Amino acid sequence: MSEQKRRVGFPWANKPIFWILLVALLLRVAAAFLLGNTVSGLSGAQDEVSYSMLGHRYAEGYGLTFPSNWYPWIKADAPQSYYSATMSLMLASIYMLFGYQPLIARLIMALLGTAVVGLIYLLARQTFSERVALLAAAIAAVYTYLIFYSATLVTETPFIFCILSALYLANQLARSPTWWKWGALGIVLAISVLFRMAVVFFVPILLLWVIWQQRRQIIYAVIPLVFIVLAILPFSLHNYRLWGEFLLLEAQFGHVLWNGNHPEHQGNFHPFIVFDIPEEVLALDNDVLITNALLHRGVENVLNDPGHFVLLTLTRLRELFKFWPTADSLPLSNLLRVISFGILWPFCVAGLIMSRRRWRELTPILLFLVIHIGVYSVTWTMIRYRVPVDAVLIPFAAISIVYIYDWMRSRSQPDEKWKKPFSAESSLS
Repeated sequence: MSEQKRRVGFPWANKPIFWILLVALLLRVAAAFLLGNTVSGLSGAQDEVSYSMLGHRYAEGYGLTFPSNWYPWIKADAPQSYYSATMSLMLASIYMLFGYQPLIARLIMALLGTAVVGLIYLLARQTFSERVALLAAAIAAVYTYLIFYSATLVTETPFIFCILSALYLANQLARSPTWWKWGALGIVLAISVLFRMAVVFFVPILLLWVIWQQRRQIIYAVIPLVFIVLAILPFSLHNYRLWGEFLLLEAQFGHVLWNGNHPEHQGNFHPFIVFDIPEEVLALDNDVLITNALLHRGVENVLNDPGHFVLLTLTRLRELFKFWPTADSLPLSNLLRVISFGILWPFCVAGLIMSRRRWRELTPILLFLVIHIGVYSVTWTMIRYRVPVDAVLIPFAAISIVYIYDWMRSRSQPDEKWKKPFSAESSLS
């Protein structure tokens, strides 16, 4: 009787996903405490220093400014549009509520990172099966990159949360459209754009795919577009008031394109090599004009030497998918890289190959992978920018592991019929 009451009173305790999420939460909270109440910007998360500084300054009434001259061209106490205002304002709201306590911000990010594991489970269950979904969630729970970025104060975790939500809702809309799903898709896409402007190249493609699946509801596509426009508009208007020029969100794209395709890379891109901005460009003293001038020069660099651009793109892809130890990395970084992505990627590739015949159902995921990788491969890349790809690929790794396990079991037990892990339980099959 007591056992029956316990099951009725706390049904989640009987579900494996509950314990997976609990492990995920404990690991992320532990990482948050390990990083502590200071903001040092460990390798791969250097931008947390800038975001935390902006949030702290905003909470103290100084606006989104820095107390001293700041990379790449920002003057002390001057307005700027280079860094993500969304991430900075998120941290500012936490600091206004709790005081300057980076640890509390880390713990909030840890909760969001645990929700990411839950979304990976939902997406894998929606696309493949319950078994694959549980294994995908288990991998995500202990995956070191997801743990690390769930405890740092950079844009990765909120962006991954939003993009996984968008992929899940897009598939839901393809199956059973409702107006509230259109609205929810608009909200998560709007937030994802605010956290990572580069996703604007993916957003219209995803909406076009959903419209193609539900052509009779084409009028409803206006709903997510309205949410996206309403989310971006205040930032664009603020930028126009500051600079007298149109700027969608952030003044980064021109800078990173120019820096990433600079001739002095000599065909071998390195993410930590940056070049001095020409004085005549800095003399413009306007974030929009500076980034537009650099964008123009970056495009000229590409057009003047396409072969160099190809070499840089290939070496950027090398940096993006690096899984081996390197001499310029700390021993701990090398170890974590090898035992995380180094182990994961062969299973991811195998899972993609195994799922090739289901490409129509997987189109939103595949489009995100291609566009996200493409954007960073032609501009600027770091391993950090690959982490959203890792989150999306984890279910494919789970597919191949379940596939291999079932195949080995069928070999040892010939009487047991072998089934592909996604053939029977997929909600979309």
